[in-house]
Order: sequence, then structure tokens, then C-alpha cells
Amino acid sequence: MNRRLKLILAAGLGLAVIAGGATVASAMLLQDASAELRSSGQAGEQADGYLGLVGSASADLRAKVDAVNIKRRAYYTDLAAKRGAKIEEVAATTACELLRNKVGAGQFYRLPDGVWRKREGAIALPSYCG
Repeated sequence: MNRRLKLILAAGLGLAVIAGGATVASAMLLQDASAELRSSGQAGEQADGYLGLVGSASADLRAKVDAVNIKRRAYYTDLAAKRGAKIEEVAATTACELLRNKVGAGQFYRLPDGVWRKREGAIALPSYCG
């Protein structure tokens, strides 16, 4: 990704956060490698708002998941500071959106009980998702 595109994406994300558009900001945030990683079946969404590894993984796969999670952590930290919330609260709220809207059929997800599941129908969301 070239520098200009990065600046445009950062500006768009900043505007979305300032406008209070968590859904828009989340959508921009999630336009990264996470979709490809979820589709591979080797990574899945977790109830804590971060991508997790399903089973053992190569160093390359670990690095890709780590890169996604570093971006997510930065986003959660920034949004939490702006809202006067805890990072974990922002991450959990985003996790609800990810579980609802990004985990497709046949993809993996993990709820607070720590068990990886393959989506075959509706996801029974954690109680905090409302």
C-alpha cells in the first residue's frame, strides 16, 4: 500500500471516528487481511474483538494475524480515548459487530467460553452484545 493511500485511509478513519460513526469506522478498519484469513479457515473472530489462530500456525500466518490485531488495538485505543471508555469495552462492542456481520458460513469464531466453532447458522452472541 503506498503512502498516499495510507494517508487517505487514515483520514477517512479519523473522520468516521470524529463523526461518531463506529459502524463506518469499524467497516474501514476491517478492510484488511482479516477477510482472507477468516476465509482460509486458519483464523477466526473472537469475542474479545481480535482475530485468533484456529489450531497451529506457520510463522507467516502468525505474523499476518498479529498485524491485523496491532491495527485493531490501535483503533480500539484511539476510540476508547475519544469516548472515555476502556479499550476492552470498545473491543467487545466491535466484536459483536464482527460476529454479526463478518463471520460467514463455514468460518470460525470463538465465544468467551474459549471454544472454536464453525458457523453453520446464526451465532449465539455473548450477552453483552444485546
